[in-house]
Amino acid sequence: MADRTFDIVIVGAGIVGTSIAYHLARRGAGRVAVLEREINPGMGSTSKAAGGIRAQFGSEINVEFSRLSIPVFERFPREMGVDVLFQQAGYLWIATTPEHLQLFRGKVETQRRHGLDVQLVSREEVAKLAPYVRIDDVLGGTFHDRDGYAPPADYVLGYHKRAKEMGVQFFLGCEVTGVRDGELVTGQGTFRGSKYVLATGAWTGLLARMIGVEIPVVPIRRQLFVTEPIREGMTHPIPMTIDYGTGVYLHSESGGVLVGRANVQEPVGFNESVDYGFVERLAELVIDRVPLLERATIRTSWAGLYEVTPDHHPILGEIPERPGWYLAAGFSGHGVMHAPATGLLMAEVLLDGKAKSLDISPLGLARFQEGRLIRETHVL
Repeated sequence: MADRTFDIVIVGAGIVGTSIAYHLARRGAGRVAVLEREINPGMGSTSKAAGGIRAQFGSEINVEFSRLSIPVFERFPREMGVDVLFQQAGYLWIATTPEHLQLFRGKVETQRRHGLDVQLVSREEVAKLAPYVRIDDVLGGTFHDRDGYAPPADYVLGYHKRAKEMGVQFFLGCEVTGVRDGELVTGQGTFRGSKYVLATGAWTGLLARMIGVEIPVVPIRRQLFVTEPIREGMTHPIPMTIDYGTGVYLHSESGGVLVGRANVQEPVGFNESVDYGFVERLAELVIDRVPLLERATIRTSWAGLYEVTPDHHPILGEIPERPGWYLAAGFSGHGVMHAPATGLLMAEVLLDGKAKSLDISPLGLARFQEGRLIRETHVL
């Protein structure tokens, strides 16, 4: 049997896991393996993501993750040899209450302090940026033109391709079923690593229990649909448009629009089936904000899982009670947009002992026991 001993074993080949693998290989990390239960990388939650990429966050650490990640997305085709379109049509957040507008004002100050050219826009400017939006109750909003959206699978393709070229070994269709004597047990045999990284998204809690650790990451179903092409009343590409009051968001997709929202009221679970009653309610909410969609036909719909932590921030770093085991999970819907920064920072943690490009100590697992939760206001 082939040697299954590695310096670092990553579990999960979504966009976070493949980014970590790429950054480790670029640093010459030694023997690196990635285990993925699906038959191809990126077929889990990454493939079901809306693809939003933004810097407009409420917490300073999330803003910094975006500041590290957005330039990578901008140069990705040139550096990685993958023809992926990062549609930088911007993100437009819409406020319909004085409280929300005041919140936006405060967060714009934070974002600008971190070097972002985020604009506070009036009702009239919202109408210019998004003429398809009903604005009678709109008070204003915020806009950042370097935000946008892209197909996440193309980024996984790039990371996977380049990591393999640099020697990372990928084991696909390889589900971890247990941990025995410090080794990962799979249907393809056992794997031993000097270090292990769980980049397993919504399933991280289940994997962590195999080593006797409770991780506060739970699965929340998020549902989306895409309409048939819309040829009147909307010029594509539109900004990613978010009604902050309802949490509904939409952006251009194949000539139509993609519409999504998480149902945060439903119990946690791994249900990825489409709830057509919820899709109908989602359609009603978006039609109320974008009336021309009343004439649109839904082409397809699907559901995916958010990997949610209590404070909507990821857990990054070594598990205190399990030396050699590391977490890169719990992104709460922000995994795609923060994958480039996560790969860079986790490679630093694994190879240098700590992150150097950004202080990620606030994102350690211990914060939940110590009551050091971080507040994020811009959650979708």
